[in-house]
Amino acid sequence: MTMTPEQIRTARAKKPRVYARDFAEDLGITEAALCAAFVGVTGTRIVADPDRIMPGLAALGQVMALTRNDSCVLEKVGCYDQYQSGDSPRIVNPPIEIEMFRPHWQHAFAFDEATPKGPKRSIQIFDTAGEAVHKIHLRTETNASAWAPLIASLRIEDQSQSFDPSPAGHSVDGWGDLSRLADLRLGNTPARHLSKGSVERLMYRAAELAVPVQFAVGNPGCIERHSGLIVRVLETGPWINVLDPGLELHLRMDHMAEVWAHPDGSVDAFGEAGQLIVRMSGAEGWADLLAAEGDFQP
Repeated sequence: MTMTPEQIRTARAKKPRVYARDFAEDLGITEAALCAAFVGVTGTRIVADPDRIMPGLAALGQVMALTRNDSCVLEKVGCYDQYQSGDSPRIVNPPIEIEMFRPHWQHAFAFDEATPKGPKRSIQIFDTAGEAVHKIHLRTETNASAWAPLIASLRIEDQSQSFDPSPAGHSVDGWGDLSRLADLRLGNTPARHLSKGSVERLMYRAAELAVPVQFAVGNPGCIERHSGLIVRVLETGPWINVLDPGLELHLRMDHMAEVWAHPDGSVDAFGEAGQLIVRMSGAEGWADLLAAEGDFQP
């Protein structure tokens, strides 16, 4: 049964603390449809063009960048500066490192919600199917005075509350192109099949021995990266988490079905359907950590 925007808002009011992605899934709608239901209430439809959004974000100063897929979430705090346009636009302004794939940037919303702790503001980008591509969340240290002028400049004429998903239908998928599981299984790509649990062990050891690491987390429309040390690694239920100042990574351990190590030292974790979940690599000391990981034992 199709829900009206009002019904969606009513249902959301009863479960305000549930993560938007989980709430939308439980309701049987896309996350973009949930966002659309709040247009004109707390949300505004804005242009989804990276060339329009990204340059304006620099005026906000410190914000949080979030990129995720079904099994992994990466959140980094920093400034969206030094934007590079092109077929695959980029921001390389550590700690913010993002690569974007234009065909998947199809719908965007800006949110300004009043909460007991103050305004909660964000920009959220989705593909044609209603899957989240990238999100930007404002923080207490953000230059709040730049928010209203930015959103006014990005606002589009269409301010409807409905969202009709359609198949993505784009061949461009920079994330999926990073590593092909079928080629690894067939031996077409030189790689070593690692034991289950290798990613978790590598995370713990990298934190313990202060080995710099890199995480790449993405979806068809965006790849976000972290490079540097990790300190606080904790398990919570099926999740393994990095909880450091300015950095959070949340990874579903139970979703990782296969782990492969490449000759360049990068490690890919794949889900049951063969989808890439996370890529992990490291700097000085990483090769020793990787050498200690045993091959896969069926």
